[in-house]
Amino acid sequence: MRVTHVLRRIAEPLQTVCMDSEHTSAFAAVRGRYIVVLWLSTWWLPFIPGFNDLVSSMGADWPWYWWETVYVWLHDGLFLAVLAFLTVVVWRLPIETCWGQSPARGEIVSGFQLTAFVFLASIAAIYLTFWPLSFAAPDIVQWWYIDRIFPLIYHDAGTYPFVPNVLSLLSLCVVAPALEEIAFRGILLPRWAHKWGLPAGALTSSALFGIVHIDPIGAFLFGLAMCIVYLRSKSLMLAIVCHGLHNLVVWFMEIGSIAIDGPEYWYTLENFQASWPWGIAAVLLTAAWSYIYLIGPKSNVRWSLPVP
Repeated sequence: MRVTHVLRRIAEPLQTVCMDSEHTSAFAAVRGRYIVVLWLSTWWLPFIPGFNDLVSSMGADWPWYWWETVYVWLHDGLFLAVLAFLTVVVWRLPIETCWGQSPARGEIVSGFQLTAFVFLASIAAIYLTFWPLSFAAPDIVQWWYIDRIFPLIYHDAGTYPFVPNVLSLLSLCVVAPALEEIAFRGILLPRWAHKWGLPAGALTSSALFGIVHIDPIGAFLFGLAMCIVYLRSKSLMLAIVCHGLHNLVVWFMEIGSIAIDGPEYWYTLENFQASWPWGIAAVLLTAAWSYIYLIGPKSNVRWSLPVP
């Protein structure tokens, strides 16, 4: 199968999209660069002068997991507050403009299937990117990937603190998916699609989404998949649910790791290098799934932004 045929098959739905003038005009006042600055700056809260002093004044004797909990919720809260101010006060963007409609049953099934596929593709991307690099530049992989794998389930002194773990789960599977889908698919995608065209809007918003994640290629693919879910279903809620389910699977995977290896297990660079069979399996399954899609029947669904 020629590469040009593959690229044409993937890009075809985006080329047939129709942008509604009333819909796009609502996003004319949106300034995407504000969300870019907000997204990049809030992730680096611990490095802002005075942040750690502020947290210390709130609870200097807190256990380590409370520090992570406070950081995550401060990030989410700050992101939500500034985004709400920009959306409601500065841009006056009606929420129904980006919220869309209730998804059809078929689109729900299709969205879940695409989420499962991109989850597998993200694992393949991690191994294709970091596994060979872990031998050529182990320090870089240790710094960028291994050291940034934070626990999702908190364990301390033989116990699992209830409140921090509930807050962690809510942030991972509810708050973060909602905030990120509203910002990236609900606001940035239509704004940049209005400015540069839909393909460029989908690619640039997905690239921004992937920048701060430990697996930028996998996160980029995931962002692109959520753009497709949104454009096919015209429903931002479906994208939020798919995003939340994706993160919930990651949470259950950590539960499985704790059950198998114990709560004190610490993932190392050597563990990652030794897990190469999982990488091969993910790459092969992703390739097979992609091939089945490319040779399958074409969909007549038009990808477009929801029209209020």
